[in-house]
Amino acid sequence: MLVRFGTGSYQHRSLPLSAQRMVHCYLEIAPPGAKSPVAVVSSYGIDDWTTAGAGPIRGGLVVNGAPFVVSGNSLYRLNSDRSATLLGAIPGEDLVSMAGDGANIAVAANGSLYIYNGSNVTQVTDPDFPGAACVGFLDGFFPIIEPGSGRIWINETPYVPTNWNALDFVTAEGAPDDLLWQVISHREIFAFGRETTEVLYNSGDADTPLRRTDSGFIEIGIMSAHAAASTDNGIGFVGNDGLIYLLRGYQPERISTYAVEQAIESYEDKSSVAMSFTEGGHKMLAFHFAEGTWVYDLSTQLWHERLSTGHTRWRPQIALQAFGQTLVGDYSSNRIGMLDYRRLAEWGEVLRQSCTAPSIADENRQIFHGSLELQFEQGVGTLETPDPQVMIDWSDDGGRTWSNEHWRSLGAMGAFKSRAVCRRMGRARDRVYRYAITDKVRRTLIQAIWEGD
Repeated sequence: MLVRFGTGSYQHRSLPLSAQRMVHCYLEIAPPGAKSPVAVVSSYGIDDWTTAGAGPIRGGLVVNGAPFVVSGNSLYRLNSDRSATLLGAIPGEDLVSMAGDGANIAVAANGSLYIYNGSNVTQVTDPDFPGAACVGFLDGFFPIIEPGSGRIWINETPYVPTNWNALDFVTAEGAPDDLLWQVISHREIFAFGRETTEVLYNSGDADTPLRRTDSGFIEIGIMSAHAAASTDNGIGFVGNDGLIYLLRGYQPERISTYAVEQAIESYEDKSSVAMSFTEGGHKMLAFHFAEGTWVYDLSTQLWHERLSTGHTRWRPQIALQAFGQTLVGDYSSNRIGMLDYRRLAEWGEVLRQSCTAPSIADENRQIFHGSLELQFEQGVGTLETPDPQVMIDWSDDGGRTWSNEHWRSLGAMGAFKSRAVCRRMGRARDRVYRYAITDKVRRTLIQAIWEGD
């Protein structure tokens, strides 16, 4: 019988119902005729790329192929030779919002707006400027959300983000709630409020260019600022109701599961940072909370988790596509890394992959567990790790307590016939199997075969 490792992270608060987890791994559909229809593959590691400033990495943006990041109190441009060029000061410690038009980079930080014009960084001091909770770019304008209000402003003169007029704003009027965040997608502004969301577009009108799109009113708000990101012709966001949605057009589709929602409900701090990236052809949406990171794979519509060693969440805060690579910035330091399938570590730290399968049960009858064989890609040992191991354990009480770990070899270099098998594992009415790998080798699980009596 095949054991279905790789069904997603669905650890219910009542563990005997479901204790399934996938940490640093996800499902990949195999081509027709493959040995198994699906495989469990490891998430990418993070290789050192460069450092910038004092850290942490507060935000990032790519404009015309050039990546920019705010690290600590400064703005940097990242260069193809892996150096970082200091451009100017961005005061504060909190996350920032960034937008660019090719000539200017705008950074909204701590309610202020800073502009890098290619030569230096200056703060917007126009007396009509209302402050900025976030900034975007649309048709030459830099839309901002006025902090603690329902108003969206645009700069008076296109491509001149330093000039503002006290009359150049519109109010989200569908509901009397403050706006917290915006995402610009398909030349429309998705303005997320505490209770509702409105969609606006540039009408071209000289006096009031921003107008609400027909049917552009959504009766779901956002949980917090930074909790939305665009991906794959859609926008993923954490709703004010604790559910995670994907917007395609103006219709929100619930993509979170009860397990994800129960986890969010249990978090003391429910604010989130959304991030989109691509990994091995998989379009991913990551939602970082202080107590965990949940990642949604749009290709399989399954969730998995990422957890960095020594942290309570995954370390990447931003993801930037530049120089043919996916660069990521660390929320806790000044490090810029690169997602790399060959680096099964994170900035040199252990990357622990683990996967918990659904339970094996037969109407609460005692079942004898004769053997479990995990068929990984064999012979993946290296000079650095000559005999890589997989750790297998199991639970007979729904994932609340676990057996000792049973270590099996993944095969030394060239040992292509190695088998990771556990035998004569006793009887149980309800058993959950789990495996974990920490060695820096490829970790593809092709299939798992269980035999009973």
